[in-house]
Amino acid sequence: MLTYKFMQIAFVVAILLGISIPLVGSSAVFKRLSSSGDALAHSSLAGVAIGLAAGLNPLLISIITCIVSFFIIELLRKKFNKYSEVGVAVVLSAAIGIAGILSSFTSASNFDSYLFGSILLISDTELYITIGLTVVIVLFSVIFYPQIFAMLYSVNESKVSGIKVNLLTFVQDLLLSITIAIGAKIVGSLVVSSLVVLPTAIALQMKKGYKFTMIASVLFSVGAMISGLVIAYYANLKPGATIVTVSVALLLLMIIYRGILTMINNHKLKQSEKIKSQE
Repeated sequence: MLTYKFMQIAFVVAILLGISIPLVGSSAVFKRLSSSGDALAHSSLAGVAIGLAAGLNPLLISIITCIVSFFIIELLRKKFNKYSEVGVAVVLSAAIGIAGILSSFTSASNFDSYLFGSILLISDTELYITIGLTVVIVLFSVIFYPQIFAMLYSVNESKVSGIKVNLLTFVQDLLLSITIAIGAKIVGSLVVSSLVVLPTAIALQMKKGYKFTMIASVLFSVGAMISGLVIAYYANLKPGATIVTVSVALLLLMIIYRGILTMINNHKLKQSEKIKSQE
């Protein structure tokens, strides 16, 4: 399998995305903005349709569209205030409409390749962009970890402490938008939003601290990426869809494991209380 160059590149990119997606996605999950990932994923598809229809670089237009869409979501969230989820629904609906209309003016095969990705057909440019983006995300997450954690705990207290909340939030949103756009090209627009949420959801089942959850989400993400690629290669399946299926399976297994563990602990507690009462 690894004797083929395209598989070697696919594994490298899968590992890089496995690291970068949960690092930027976990913040969205903790802020309860995980649905924004779905809207951005569809926005990336709209950007691809615009790029293909206009004869422009689909990846570049997809990145621009994702960035613009995120800031529209933020604007609508502030506009509707108590009904902040309306912004996500509006952008999601607009993106689906634009993608659907413009897909009629594009090659069906080119457009369809963006639905479930083309991780086995990665160009050198996309590889270098993914490497650069991952380096930036890792450095940002490590250097500004205390500030990011403080912001998640309390935005108001962070502002009082002198943390540049607006600037850090802007950078986080920018990195999330770019990551989703690139991830949509590689693993698919219909898939990437799931990878934003699932690794963090799995790690949250372990009920540990924020730092542990971040590290665990990266490990689960990389594991799902590699496992999905291997299964897809030998079973002749779509890599993006297989990776998500593996992630869902890991989440279900973790939920079952936690449920069994809770039952065992409750049983031990009851036995302990019963022994004490008999004494």
